[in-house]
Amino acid sequence: MTRSALWIALFVSVALNLFGAGLLVGTRLHILGGPPPAMQDLRPRNPMQAAIRDLPPEAQAAWRAEMPAFAASNGPRVREARRLTRETWRSLGTEPFDPKAAQAALAQARALEHESRLEMDRRLVAFAASLSPEDRARLGEALAQPRGPAMGGRTREGR
Repeated sequence: MTRSALWIALFVSVALNLFGAGLLVGTRLHILGGPPPAMQDLRPRNPMQAAIRDLPPEAQAAWRAEMPAFAASNGPRVREARRLTRETWRSLGTEPFDPKAAQAALAQARALEHESRLEMDRRLVAFAASLSPEDRARLGEALAQPRGPAMGGRTREGR
């Protein structure tokens, strides 16, 4: 065998060994580690969406029927809160900078968000009252589950 053929055989052998080792390690990590972090982002970001999905189809339809009215009444409030927040952050570099005005604008944005959140809570409790005790318990358990990376990397399954 020539010297160049030995080098080629060595290179092919090292490549195959690395591929085999990577395949074994990757398989082992996949089996033990659950989904990779990038796959965790495929879970619903909206806890309500995940909770409603756990209900029977007729309850899901009833909840969806209520959403257009909620969106119409609260959408402008939420959009205004987001607009105020964006404008406030953009204004940080302006001169003269007024910290009190920035804090007041952020407080107003948070108050708008809070009002919207309270309305969602009211609607959710009223909706839960219309459910059977079993479905109401299922909804409560689904809503109580920690969600995604913001909760220390824990998923709905508690991983």
